[in-house]
Amino acid sequence: MRFPAAEKEGVKWYKSVRFYVFLSLSAVFIVFLILFNIVFFKTYENYWIRQRMSEVSRYATFVAGQSAMNETDQGTDSESQLHADLESINRLYTYMRILIIDDKGMVVQDTSQSRVGRYIINDEILGALAGNIENGGDSKVKRLAVPITVRDSGKTCGVVYVFASMELLHQKLVENRERVILIEIIMGIVVIALFYLICYLAVRPFDRINSWLKQRKEEKNPVSKPKFYMQNEFSLLADTIDDSTRDLLAMDRSRKEFVSNVSHELKTPLSSIKVLTESLLLQDHVPEEMYKEFLQDINSEIDRMTNIVNDLLTLVRLEEGGSVLNLSTFNLADLVDDILKRLKPLADQRSITLSREGSPNVQVEADATKLTLAISNLVQNGIKYNRDNGKVTVVLEQSGPNALISVSDTGIGIEEENFDKLFQRFYRVDKARDRAAGGTGLGLSIVRQIVTLHKGVISVSSTVGKGSTFLIKMPVEQISDQDEEDI
Repeated sequence: MRFPAAEKEGVKWYKSVRFYVFLSLSAVFIVFLILFNIVFFKTYENYWIRQRMSEVSRYATFVAGQSAMNETDQGTDSESQLHADLESINRLYTYMRILIIDDKGMVVQDTSQSRVGRYIINDEILGALAGNIENGGDSKVKRLAVPITVRDSGKTCGVVYVFASMELLHQKLVENRERVILIEIIMGIVVIALFYLICYLAVRPFDRINSWLKQRKEEKNPVSKPKFYMQNEFSLLADTIDDSTRDLLAMDRSRKEFVSNVSHELKTPLSSIKVLTESLLLQDHVPEEMYKEFLQDINSEIDRMTNIVNDLLTLVRLEEGGSVLNLSTFNLADLVDDILKRLKPLADQRSITLSREGSPNVQVEADATKLTLAISNLVQNGIKYNRDNGKVTVVLEQSGPNALISVSDTGIGIEEENFDKLFQRFYRVDKARDRAAGGTGLGLSIVRQIVTLHKGVISVSSTVGKGSTFLIKMPVEQISDQDEEDI
């Protein structure tokens, strides 16, 4: 039996799941059929043997009763009646041979008339003469010895000895068995064909899913997933694979975009350094002032590259190994005051005012170093993209189990269509302005990663020309993942 669908997909038919399932079902069915035949026919045979022996016992008891009456009456009529009864039984039941034996062991009646006057002594007859019903024989001939007991005295005066041939019964059983086996063979062919159809239909969705994945791999445009008529395991599998492949494609696009952005960001300062160094090398008798100016520019580009590399390393550490937080409990207001004090010289260069408002005592359990980096990046952005004589305000509040950290500025603002992209790596609303401000495009990505590690969220609201507000919402107490599951 071939499984063309499996061979077409590159799997030998005898190695396919479809074939193994079909073979297993067929083997189980055949073994069941064999065991059923053994048990059924043995039970069937025993049933008919018991039925026949019950019939033999009934007539043997009847003859024993008639013989006992004949022994009591001692009349010719009774003896004639007994003889007539034996002949009648012999005609109706040819498989039985009945002998009447007296208490001496001599045969006085024989339906075949071949042993009349002869003596028969064996264990079965002796047992019957002792008043017991005895059975004997083999699978071909069964024997039954029934005592003839006189009613008045209770004395055993003889034995009814019956031979019952089982050959005709076995012959009929064999014929019936052949018919049943023929029916079972026909039924088995039908059932095995149904097994094949069931296996084919059951495994067919895997072929569709496999074909879909191959097409999706070979074609550039995503191929729609196969449709199933009902919600079952295959449709759920297709949904899971579809979601996973979409995520992988998105990750691949993100990886390519990330590599492209990193290459571009590093290429720009390298190009500037190359231009500056070539300018110095290609000119003779370059003034010392020009050397200093060019070397200062080269140093600035190197610092810019260093900042990009440092931010990249920070982001990688946060994404890969940053799940470990060095937690401690501290006052958030004290941490913000330290940040504003450190950044005040940078703000004073453009006469920008830094201030903290809100609650003076918000106790949080967090990683102070990482949280300092996140808030510092937000405040630095507020300074970079602000107007001269502007203002950056940090507001602290506690709302139930959460701490709210708001960083607002009076700068240029951000268009709403750019909100979703702000936290992407290397994304800039105004690339020229950001590079002039010395940004790497990684600051907000680092902030979001730190906030996520603290099981918090960050959002942004902004009005173009009026300023922007970044809001961090994080729990004041960090709960482990295991504790969350227990809750």
